[in-house]
Amino acid sequence: MKAEYIITDYNSKSTAFLLEDGRLVRACPLCNENILGNVYTAKVVNIVKSINAAFLDAGIGDYLYYPIADNDGKHIYTRHGNSKKLCEGDELLVQIIKEPIKTKKGEASSNICLKGTGVIVNRTKEIGISVKITDDEKRSQLKAAVTPVVEKYSDINAGVIIRTAAENMEPEQITKEADELLCKLKAMIDKAAFMNAKLSVYKPENRLLVYVRDICIRQKYDEFEIITDKEDIFDELKGMLADLEIGGNYSSDKSFKLRLFSDNMTTPTLVYDLKSKLEKGLARTIHLKSGGSIVVEPTEAMTVIDVNTGKAIKGKSTENTFLKINKEAAQMIARTLRLRNLSGIIIIDFINMKQSENVHELIEYLKAQVAIDEVKVNYVDMTSLGLVELTRKKESHPYTIKDFE
Repeated sequence: MKAEYIITDYNSKSTAFLLEDGRLVRACPLCNENILGNVYTAKVVNIVKSINAAFLDAGIGDYLYYPIADNDGKHIYTRHGNSKKLCEGDELLVQIIKEPIKTKKGEASSNICLKGTGVIVNRTKEIGISVKITDDEKRSQLKAAVTPVVEKYSDINAGVIIRTAAENMEPEQITKEADELLCKLKAMIDKAAFMNAKLSVYKPENRLLVYVRDICIRQKYDEFEIITDKEDIFDELKGMLADLEIGGNYSSDKSFKLRLFSDNMTTPTLVYDLKSKLEKGLARTIHLKSGGSIVVEPTEAMTVIDVNTGKAIKGKSTENTFLKINKEAAQMIARTLRLRNLSGIIIIDFINMKQSENVHELIEYLKAQVAIDEVKVNYVDMTSLGLVELTRKKESHPYTIKDFE
């Protein structure tokens, strides 16, 4: 697969676009303030027993939801509070794990996670390994590499998740990175004990750099090119990639390039037709090449997607036609989830098919398409009414065309 990651100004906003084989699958405004992953000292302002939750003031303009059951026994008390039972007025060290979305408040957790290239450290006391690393010997090597580090920081309930990118890294690199991140986490916890409430303690590094680095290390694409007309971003990327020695570590059968777009007569937006791709991808109705279409309807509780035949009914075998449209729709839906950053419950109403083998083929095809997603997507089931249920992990808010205006 060939991919291009384009960073340019779109409607005067710095925006990143990811194209896979020429199709837009991700678009992200870089100027939006994102609090996801930030760590704060926060004060407990209210405890609601009926939902077993607290609301915290971290000084970000709105209170944060803090589920007590999920954090029971893991509270990181700072200057005030040091009891087993959480009380109003206590001060805690917490991390934003969900951004505010519409009327829903952001969510905070005491399970602080710091992300590295090959590992994520947390406070779970557990070692996890990405299911995408399937080599048993490699899994054993990586687990053995982080076990002594987790034991070293047991006083902060250290845990480690070994990421997919670790498959292309040496165990010694994983050990070093896990130790550095856990040392950073311990220092953060120790420092917070002497800090006032409502202060920022930590912000993740530039999310653009993190995303590009992950793509490069995983070597996900056969051909991957980063293109930008912004010299400051080009210099940042060049420095990061040099530090990682990406070019030297890239497989011989894969291609990687970083290019500064310097044509003064045009822009990347025009060359790659980004405006048209974005508007079509974020429209309510998305037309398919077969003549069918999908209709995307976000609601407060879930996102509903309807698949229509449109003008695609041709030939004698409608069953085969329905399968063809449904598979094309499944591919488009998988791209739409990524482009719009949809999350939570996703309900899909595919065109009804009578043959069970065709339904099975469609479901397996859909599973393969959503497996490409960087965010975890779960296939739940198909109901008795033929509705397909998916869930996609919630992280940040979904994107609409207004975010790019």
